[in-house]
Amino acid sequence: MGWLRLPRTSADAPGPDRLLMHAAANDEATEIEMLVAELAERIGPRRPTSAEEARAAAFVNGRLRRAGMGVSAYELRVVSRVGTTYALFAALGMAGTALAFFFPWLGLLWELGLLAIALADAFVAPLPPLGPRRISQNIVGVRAIAEAAGAPPVEPRWRVVLLAPLDTRPLQPGLAVLAGSGRSAALARLAATTLLAAGALGAMLLPGPWWLLQGGAGLLFGLILIGAMRPLIPDPSDGGCNALAALVSAVTRLGALERAEVWAVAVGAASSDPWGVISLLRRYPFEPDRTLVIALESLAAGQLVYATAEGALRSRAADALLVRLAAAADAADPHIDADPRCLTTESVLTAPLRRLGYRTLTVTAHAAPGAAPHAAPADTRLVERAARLVVGLAHQIDAEP
Repeated sequence: MGWLRLPRTSADAPGPDRLLMHAAANDEATEIEMLVAELAERIGPRRPTSAEEARAAAFVNGRLRRAGMGVSAYELRVVSRVGTTYALFAALGMAGTALAFFFPWLGLLWELGLLAIALADAFVAPLPPLGPRRISQNIVGVRAIAEAAGAPPVEPRWRVVLLAPLDTRPLQPGLAVLAGSGRSAALARLAATTLLAAGALGAMLLPGPWWLLQGGAGLLFGLILIGAMRPLIPDPSDGGCNALAALVSAVTRLGALERAEVWAVAVGAASSDPWGVISLLRRYPFEPDRTLVIALESLAAGQLVYATAEGALRSRAADALLVRLAAAADAADPHIDADPRCLTTESVLTAPLRRLGYRTLTVTAHAAPGAAPHAAPADTRLVERAARLVVGLAHQIDAEP
């Protein structure tokens, strides 16, 4: 698709004019407190496809317009509950357990098919969500590059795409974690299918109490099913609220860049369905080589980090250029204090893009081990640091030849 351009004004130019513009702006810490208060207190938890999510979308739409971006919104039809796919997977596993007791050959074939599905889910891509689809939306803001008056048109070198979730991710305590996308959930699904396949094969080849393996597998499948069916409650720490606030704060400060076009996208139902991210590429076919994606994930508490690699069982590296520029932005601003870290989870925002060949980096927060979730997303200092990192990273990209 084509690039956008805006004429450069004195406020967009580097040097004293930009410093005066920042000096005349409202206090940034107060602005962040207002953003977080609006999202956390007046709107509250935002379940996927809920009325609260729609109110947050309208709020972000208005804020991006106030920041000088061209804004549009488009409808999504998405699955609103996470984990239903793994409930079906567990039910099929329990059916395979019963089948293996009476028809070992059929049970073995059944379980080999489930094992292939579990391997693909763990090492290739998560299983697609299943269930009734409801209406959500994406909010897309665009800011063109600045151009000097009277100068010939200049094509942007980069497109910087900033992502943040519109919804509040669900809390997954206890057995519910087995229906998620983390390392323990992937290992549980692989263990259950491997045990059942081994039990069915052993029962056909050698005498012995192979039913113990099959019974253990059935128990694991039952635990996964129970976890997948548990009622979902929004995470009280609501790191997505802080991520949205950091997104709005960053684009408000950023202004128009000279060589990088800026897109800011609030993604609907991000925690339950990847369609919000995938549909963005269907609607706007960005060039993978010149598009740099920065995702603001959960910023609930703890240390601000940017992910050098992500993945539960298979680690996928972040884009090397973005990691290098994030380190440069962090070093240039002592207030950021972000750590590079390899994560054992995978971003719901960047994972679909990375599998399609896009260059991505995830910015999130890593809580201390054993830390309890906050009752409210009130860590405005963390939001401030994340916004500074995004702004610094965008300027580093703009200066990158």
